[in-house]
Parts: sequence; structure tokens; C-alpha cells
Amino acid sequence: MKKIVVLALVLVSCGTAQAGFMDEVDKLVTDGQQIREQVPPAQEEAAPQPRNEAPAVGEDRHFIQSDDFFISEQPMGDQAWIYVTLSKMTQPPNAQTKGEAEFFRIANGASQWTKYFWRTRLARPDEIRLGALMIMFEGNSLHDAYQAPQDKSSARQSSWFMAKITDVSDLYKGYVTVSGGYKVNPKNLRVLVGR
Repeated sequence: MKKIVVLALVLVSCGTAQAGFMDEVDKLVTDGQQIREQVPPAQEEAAPQPRNEAPAVGEDRHFIQSDDFFISEQPMGDQAWIYVTLSKMTQPPNAQTKGEAEFFRIANGASQWTKYFWRTRLARPDEIRLGALMIMFEGNSLHDAYQAPQDKSSARQSSWFMAKITDVSDLYKGYVTVSGGYKVNPKNLRVLVGR
């Protein structure tokens, strides 16, 4: 009798090992009927975040170089905001040019004379305050807020604009509001540092 019980146990354990005991199964057959495992529907994975291109040596995280200027045909004046163009100075201002400098516009290669030009750098947190005049990138928006450029090509070919900070109360949400009512991520702000 003991031999029969031992033999039965050996056969049962061999049978379950061959059937893939402890393996996952997607159906179960009992009395000739199949019962499918109730699997919850697959959840969609979030889209991967775009990888930011690393800036080259001599460029900041906005891909702006130390000899870059932002230029305009007009001053800010009483306007809410103005477009500015990324450029390189080809001739400095002097008395003969009435204080205007000549610039090579990066996006289209055109030459432009203007007396409205600014050097910039990344804004520090202590410079992000009400009324501060800033330059920001327009070509990258997420959740209705303008973000910093993600790559060199877009940073150097797309639009930038100048505006004043009008509200800093939403900084904890990841944006400030600038004149014109636009939301801007603080990592997308550039402060003017002169000519």
C-alpha cells in the first residue's frame, strides 16, 4: 500500500512538472469547457520625453553663444512684447553709423542695421521678479507655457520674444506670466546684460 501511495505521488509530481506547474497559463480547461483568465486591459505607456541635445562648449543650455545678440527694428517702448532676432554683430556701432551696428541674422543670413540690440544670459532665480525685462524662446510649448529650446537647430532658427514679467505667483507651478498674458517656464528666461 505504501508503495502504491509513493508511486501515485511520484506520478502526480511528474505530471505537474510536465504540465508546466507554476508557469503562467492563459486558459483553464475543466469538464471540457475553457475558462479564460481575466487579464486587465494593457495600460498605455506615457510617451517618452524628448531627449534634450547637450549644448556645445561655449554655448549655454539655450544654445546661445557668448557673441550672440538679440536684435529688433524697434524698442520695447509701451508694447506688451516684441519679437527679437538672434544675430551676430558684423560691425560695431560708432559715430559714423549714428550708434547703429550691423548684424548677420542667424535664421535667414540677412544683414540688418539697428540700434536696438542686447546681449543676454540665463536668468538666475533671484532675477525672476515682477517688472523684469526678459527674452524667451517661443518655439517650444508644453501645458500652455513656453519652454526652453530642446535642440540647437530650433534655438537658432525659431522665434524669440522680449516681454516683462507681470506675475510670479505661479512660480511653484513651474511658470511665470509675462506681458501679453503668456506663461513661461523660468528655465526659458534670459536676462539682458547690456550691449
